[in-house]
Amino acid sequence: MNYKHLYHAGNFADVAKHVALIGCLEALRRKPGAFFVLDTHAGRGEYDLRSSEALRSGEAERGVQRLIDRADSRPAHAAILAPYFGALRVTAGERLQLYAGSPLLIARGLRAQDRAVLVELDPAEARAAARRLESLGRVRVETGDGYAALRAQLPPRERRGLVLIDPPYERIDEIEVLVNALAQAWRRWPTGIFLVWYPIRDATQRREVHARFRALGIPKMLSADLAIHPDDAALGLAGSGLLLINAPYGLEEHLRSAYGALHDVLASPGAGYVAIEPLTPERGRPMHDTRTHHGP
Repeated sequence: MNYKHLYHAGNFADVAKHVALIGCLEALRRKPGAFFVLDTHAGRGEYDLRSSEALRSGEAERGVQRLIDRADSRPAHAAILAPYFGALRVTAGERLQLYAGSPLLIARGLRAQDRAVLVELDPAEARAAARRLESLGRVRVETGDGYAALRAQLPPRERRGLVLIDPPYERIDEIEVLVNALAQAWRRWPTGIFLVWYPIRDATQRREVHARFRALGIPKMLSADLAIHPDDAALGLAGSGLLLINAPYGLEEHLRSAYGALHDVLASPGAGYVAIEPLTPERGRPMHDTRTHHGP
């Protein structure tokens, strides 16, 4: 499989991931101390939605553009998603031509005292990211293995910050490699915020992924899942999932509202769900049932 994100930029999974990413960055900016961000599978940073690849797939049109188009008619949703629209620098009803990927969103979210390292395995994509981002300052783009970067970059000198792990899942053993790398990274930096994306193809696969993460025994893990198609639709991607470790205060509530809005606008009629639930309790505390389920 030769993954090319330009076909998928701005789709519902990107939207769900970036809503959470922006929420984490906003939380980090509430304190004056410097923070560090590591993006292990960065991509090129910005994607032209006028390209033949994006137009051929139509995923951005059914994803981010649909949200933008319906923002005026759904003011409550627009208010909930205002931080996301602001980070994209787009207004209701506008045609979005360039979609900001996670590296650009991270760069835009940094202050003078903050910094980020963005790692991309594909040399051409890494060069494109460097051309777009390094002039903004406080950002370094590296070509290499994102899992190796977890060992090289953690713990950071800033002592607070975020790690985004968003692999393309090209490898058959991707989840095994990811889980092992995550366990080692958390041991190196147990106070960091970790945001890990995973695909949801069907209900069985989703349960298995949750079980693999839960088995790590890491405290304060939260899953945030958004599905817009039925689990048995056989469309390749029924939903988008996130594992959060050390989720910032208030983010869980924000995701409940934001993912509910995304589901209302993007899901197939009568299909999909929002499911936000703790996978493990905070250290030394019992786990209370705070699950949220939205949809059929």
